[in-house]
Amino acid sequence: LLWRYSPRRLEAEAVRDAMLMASGKLNNNAGGPSFKDFLPVNRSGTQFYIAQDFEGPEFERRSIYRMWARGGKNPLLDTFDCPDPSTTTPTRGSTTTPLQALSLLNHSFTLRMADAFAERLLREAGKEAAAQVSIAFVLASGSPPAAEQQEVSVKFVEKHGLAAFCRVLLNSNAFLYVD
Repeated sequence: LLWRYSPRRLEAEAVRDAMLMASGKLNNNAGGPSFKDFLPVNRSGTQFYIAQDFEGPEFERRSIYRMWARGGKNPLLDTFDCPDPSTTTPTRGSTTTPLQALSLLNHSFTLRMADAFAERLLREAGKEAAAQVSIAFVLASGSPPAAEQQEVSVKFVEKHGLAAFCRVLLNSNAFLYVD
């Protein structure tokens, strides 16, 4: 018998939106024109789309407001099984690969969101590492840290800095999976 629901990883767009929410950067403006995270380029009469990681509030809206170019893919979203916009996809796959962890540690969007998350924690919790860790866990996973997690996390923050800790939280199973 199944005694609990199996964990389910967030879809690509939800991962992006959750990072924006945790960092405090989510632009809640509803409706209006879509944002474009690509540059159209014409070569020999053919239009190509080059993915870009633009900064600014107009690019920090929910992923539902993202314009999809049939010939363009977002590398971060693509890593998390975002469907190819040039084909039909009756069901969405869900894989777990090392590239996902590497993207969450090294992609420019993730680095920017980790920095913004750290700034948010400094504003809301002050300079005390224990308070920062407690608030960070609640924002990233929806629950406070266990005593052991708190102790290890405070040591990590003191040694490596708050932004590095935020990157770790954004890459954690508690952040990426609905349990």
